[in-house]
Amino acid sequence: MYRNKLLIGTLTAAAALLVTAGMAQVGPPISNCPRVAVTSVEHPADVAVNRFSAVKTTDLVFHVMFSNEVAKDHVVTLNVYTPHGHLYRRLDVPVAPNRGNTPAGTRRLAGYPYPVKVQTPVQRTVGGKSYAVIDVSLPVAGTSIVTSSLYGRWEVAVVMDGARQPCPERTQFYITQ
Repeated sequence: MYRNKLLIGTLTAAAALLVTAGMAQVGPPISNCPRVAVTSVEHPADVAVNRFSAVKTTDLVFHVMFSNEVAKDHVVTLNVYTPHGHLYRRLDVPVAPNRGNTPAGTRRLAGYPYPVKVQTPVQRTVGGKSYAVIDVSLPVAGTSIVTSSLYGRWEVAVVMDGARQPCPERTQFYITQ
């Protein structure tokens, strides 16, 4: 009986230690996560639509919306997932605050053979709220989305500045034939 209590106590302590260790690795919540709205090149102002026809859409536009003005340089990564949950495309975008009349220029990113154009957010009102917004395009026409009939519910996950975890909110949209 004493052995059973000792064993149960040891297992309980070990389980608590594992849970605590796992929680310590999660880290603090991600504070600067932007929201993403999806539109098409054909209908750029219609953020309420989340269904896009592959035969009528040339490009999708991801509007990355920061709730506060961007105060420092960032790299925003958009991971775009197919209806089957596979990573379709990773889009890395360097973002810099507005520095007056100085153009943002380009920046070297790991894994890219050439410098990538830096985007400076523009203030826009979406749904009655003001955001600092950058736009990122994803081609649809003439891509494997059409040729492989990748129709269904897609998702976009945002990763800020190379964080290990993506932002908790994912944006869903549908591509139909």
